[in-house]
Amino acid sequence: MLDNSILFLGTGGDSIVVGKQIRASGGIILELEGSQFVLDPGPGCLARARQADVSIRDTVAVLVSHAHTNHATEVNAVLEALSVSGLDRIGVLVCSKKVAQGDDKELPILTNRSKGFVEKVIELEPGAKIGINNVNIYTTKTQHFDSEGVGFIFETPRYRVGYTSDTEYTDEIADQYKHCSLLIINCKYPADIKGTGHLNVTDAIKLLKRIKPKYAILTHFGIKMLEVNPMYVARDVQRECQVEVAAAYDGLMVNPASFSPRMRQVTLEPFKQV
Repeated sequence: MLDNSILFLGTGGDSIVVGKQIRASGGIILELEGSQFVLDPGPGCLARARQADVSIRDTVAVLVSHAHTNHATEVNAVLEALSVSGLDRIGVLVCSKKVAQGDDKELPILTNRSKGFVEKVIELEPGAKIGINNVNIYTTKTQHFDSEGVGFIFETPRYRVGYTSDTEYTDEIADQYKHCSLLIINCKYPADIKGTGHLNVTDAIKLLKRIKPKYAILTHFGIKMLEVNPMYVARDVQRECQVEVAAAYDGLMVNPASFSPRMRQVTLEPFKQV
């Protein structure tokens, strides 16, 4: 991978798409100023990373936004691969509190064994800031059921990348991303469907009109979004918002320092693209 790149290992966003692997669900690999981050390692993360020729061992931090299946399922497997089952205790895990500790309804996603695989487990609530190498990471507020999740902003000397994670729209949530040059939006539904805890296309338009980033990438698609074709949706959103918008697909790689959604596609076979 390049020193600055964002690779979408998977773009599936609901139980049908992920369950049938119509779109993959491995999360996102960010290479920012020479530091590699694994974001939301869902089902298939390790297999997809291998297919894309990404070495998990090069990761400095694994980030998990919330404790739902398609965002956190492979966090333990990734930490084990990163550390060679704890033989080389490196890197950090950054996650919401529920991922690490669970609550009175659910057990934690992170196992006690996996906690010993990394140098540190950092549990963050919205509004926190940490620095990893020369990248500042901010956690943002989300509104997504009772998941106690967070979004992320990655700040480098040259650009800021925002990731909404799963959330509903509010002006307060949108305003967190005002200074992001590139925004990754989890947009599960088309405009005519409104689902609790998630953004639809109408919400994405409101978000982009309010904050006006330079570029935006839609991802995390449900089956209804795939039926209307995210590529066409992205074109309509771009015309409406006057912001350059792309629809992610499995294997899409972009350069956040000089945005180009057609820069490279990593082939992730044998799954069929829709």
